[in-house]
Amino acid sequence: MTMNMFIKIALFSAIAGLCFSSTASAIRPMGTTMTGVVQSVDHSTRWITFSQDGGPVRQFVYSEWAKFWHDEKEALPAHLKPGMRVQIKLHNPLIGPDFVRQIVLIAQP
Repeated sequence: MTMNMFIKIALFSAIAGLCFSSTASAIRPMGTTMTGVVQSVDHSTRWITFSQDGGPVRQFVYSEWAKFWHDEKEALPAHLKPGMRVQIKLHNPLIGPDFVRQIVLIAQP
């Protein structure tokens, strides 16, 4: 094997190693689960002001496909009212505002 052939093989191996080693991808988490109290809700714009337990007061939208789980048969986000204690699944997209996909009513003792 000549020196020129050895350099070509080494260079090809290095390039292949760089290309194929970066194919592993991290799966971005689909959301963050938070618990707190709804401060206000505007169903016309789907904005929620939410006071997180032990955290800040935040504002975000709920998606038009959001699910609201509570004791009633029909689960619509329109049933969400201020003062309700809920657990939400917040999605943080790369582009656009944070939005909620799931809201679960927590029974207050």
